[in-house]
Amino acid sequence: MSGGFTMKKILFSTVLTFMSVLTLSAQTAEEWTPTGVWPFINKQFRTATVYTGLFKQTKTVVPCNIHVGNQTLWYTQNDTLMEAIPRSVVRVEFPNGDTYIPVGSEQAFGRIVREDRIDGSVARIILVRQLNQRALDQRYLDHINKTQNALQGALLGMSFSHLADTEAGVIVEQEPLPMVNVFYFQVKGEIFPATPKNILAHINPKRKQEYRNFTRSAEIISTNESSMQKVWKEFFLKW
Repeated sequence: MSGGFTMKKILFSTVLTFMSVLTLSAQTAEEWTPTGVWPFINKQFRTATVYTGLFKQTKTVVPCNIHVGNQTLWYTQNDTLMEAIPRSVVRVEFPNGDTYIPVGSEQAFGRIVREDRIDGSVARIILVRQLNQRALDQRYLDHINKTQNALQGALLGMSFSHLADTEAGVIVEQEPLPMVNVFYFQVKGEIFPATPKNILAHINPKRKQEYRNFTRSAEIISTNESSMQKVWKEFFLKW
């Protein structure tokens, strides 16, 4: 079984176990990390206002969640877990104030973590919590190697390989999924990944060297929210 096949199995096994896992997800916890059997941004499906349609928007209120594997919106209908049509959702608003919009070429759902106005236009910092596929693949391979070492000599050939692969898949599926933060900036109607190259292309040209010095002295990390807030306040709000 290949690593890619295992990841698909892990991230899409949810439908068959929806009701039992939903009960599990209702348990109290201060923070939630998606797992292979519950690969969603939130621990519970929460009622939200969902806007669909680019030109003529439709508003629907429905319990929903965001799947971290393919960055699509999933919702419940008659005790059944459903996946929204990809690229059909333009905005998701939860009652606690969390608002998600699709960003990037893959239209991943990002949460608006800050909203300002720059030159009269809405400006935002948007955070996408994505599955770290490289780390997940490596974890799977590590489990395969560990299982093979433990079982070496007990079985031979295809049976041994299949058992090791299956055991690794079960272990990985039960563990928290490795996630990574990806930030986007929205400035003057344009949404772009908040990478150093893109930031340099959008700040005041006279401040480019200042930005380079700032990122070194302030130890700016592109996956850290406080770092992105510092860059935003210094080089976008202060033109």
